[in-house]
Amino acid sequence: MKKMISIAAILFLLSGIGYAGDVIFKVKGSYFHPSDTAFKDIYGGGVMYGVEAGAEIWKNLEIWVGGRYFSKKGELSLTREETKLKIIPIEGGLRYTLFLKGVNLYGGIGISYYLYKETNPIGNVDWGELGAVARVGSFVEMNQRWTIDFYVSYSYCKMRPADFKINIGGIEAGIGIGYRYFWSRKN
Repeated sequence: MKKMISIAAILFLLSGIGYAGDVIFKVKGSYFHPSDTAFKDIYGGGVMYGVEAGAEIWKNLEIWVGGRYFSKKGELSLTREETKLKIIPIEGGLRYTLFLKGVNLYGGIGISYYLYKETNPIGNVDWGELGAVARVGSFVEMNQRWTIDFYVSYSYCKMRPADFKINIGGIEAGIGIGYRYFWSRKN
């Protein structure tokens, strides 16, 4: 049921892009700092990569969809054996932008579906769970098409991939480069 809700929400968000004027595509890189202590002890933080597409749907209100990728190796707490982790959040939400001279500020919230894969000598875990994300940032328009985006986000996703619950979300600070495609005008 949770997968169906996630798919329906993402399709709903994607449907708005077809009615939008301009669409922006971003490539992003960030540093991810997990919230959960057990997660930090085994894997620590690390670099996360992602892509995003967004479009204005009404008076500075945008919809956005995106995906990110985090991969890390760590050591199990008791045995010190190697463990590998991959997390892929697929996200979508709403964002409001405040346009100022030269700098633009935004804030937004969204839902995420987290794909979680962990491999180690004890066993393998493939799991998925719904979560949430909140993001604030600022972008500078370099010209009519190109933007540079600076952001901070907090994500939350509580899951039980083994015998205990963990939060695989955390704080993320990053930078993105965006390209604006003028859907309704000649390129």
